[in-house]
Amino acid sequence: MRKLKIILVLTFLAILGACSSDSTNGGSNKSTELIIDATQFSRINSSQLVKIMGEPEKIEDYKWSVPKTGQSIVGKLYIYEKNKYEFILFDDSVVRLNIYSGQYWGYDESTMTFEKKEDIFPLFGIEPNKQLKKVADTNYALRYSPVSDKIDDMWIQEIDDKTFEIAKFTYDSNYF
Repeated sequence: MRKLKIILVLTFLAILGACSSDSTNGGSNKSTELIIDATQFSRINSSQLVKIMGEPEKIEDYKWSVPKTGQSIVGKLYIYEKNKYEFILFDDSVVRLNIYSGQYWGYDESTMTFEKKEDIFPLFGIEPNKQLKKVADTNYALRYSPVSDKIDDMWIQEIDDKTFEIAKFTYDSNYF
């Protein structure tokens, strides 16, 4: 009986210690897990993309009308992991990366999560520069531009509480 009391007291102290260390670092001791380093794809060509990501599941033509000029152009869409990653290329250069959760496309129940809005940058390996500006925050969508030396624009969509379904990274704004 005495051993049981000692074990209970030690267990209680261990839990109490874990809770107090949790509160000293802002309430969370888990690290932000990298989804993908979005910076590595900035304006690389298709050969470099395949070297990093492997052969795509699909390559499709991507018809686009440039908003600034109205010019109709055709690029390529490289699709990976059941549409989790879509790379848009114009003139054999990656100009945008779209990332979708499994829940968005329905192939699994995965979502992308964050604790604070600032946590989103490390999820994608981004070190924002000093010129970073939040250009939209509707609680459903969050957008920053410029973001870093390699990323012109970051657009997080379909935010629900601390999850989101879509992340878009624009590397060359001339097309968007």
